[in-house]
Amino acid sequence: MKLSFEQIERLSPDLVWDNSLENITTKQLSSNLKSWLTETNLLTNRIKESGHIYAVQVLKESLSSTPILLKNKNDADQGYVREVALSIDNDACILAQTLVPNSTLELNRWIQSLGEQPLGERLSMMPKVTRSAFEYAYLELSEASVWIRRSSFDIDNTLLWVAELFLPALDKIKD
Repeated sequence: MKLSFEQIERLSPDLVWDNSLENITTKQLSSNLKSWLTETNLLTNRIKESGHIYAVQVLKESLSSTPILLKNKNDADQGYVREVALSIDNDACILAQTLVPNSTLELNRWIQSLGEQPLGERLSMMPKVTRSAFEYAYLELSEASVWIRRSSFDIDNTLLWVAELFLPALDKIKD
């Protein structure tokens, strides 16, 4: 399944976000996918610990307007946007979109040079980083169902936001 953030944004201008997965839809969520969605540790660590191989592919990096999936989280008109695909055993499983406001970017220029390094791994090495609670959304597409979570990271009193799309292939990845 090939999805892009542009497609998702076109198909989901009015997503409903909630702090609880159970309030999003009546559609049954597999216990495996639920465990991925609610994982608070690094997803890449979980992948490595389970013996799978992952790769990060940068899809987009640019100064851009605030993406729709993060629109009501940030009042800046534009910032640095990074979009990546996380593949597990050569299957695209997660798409991640990061919005870094200019004020955060000024103090954290390293974000622009991540390349194919996962953002979470870099953040985990920093002393003053905290993550907010997750918000969830669900999108029913003609070819598949997509679960989305978003959260923010506070890096020494500066914020960035991340939205992660959990693609159907992820449900096949077992620990």
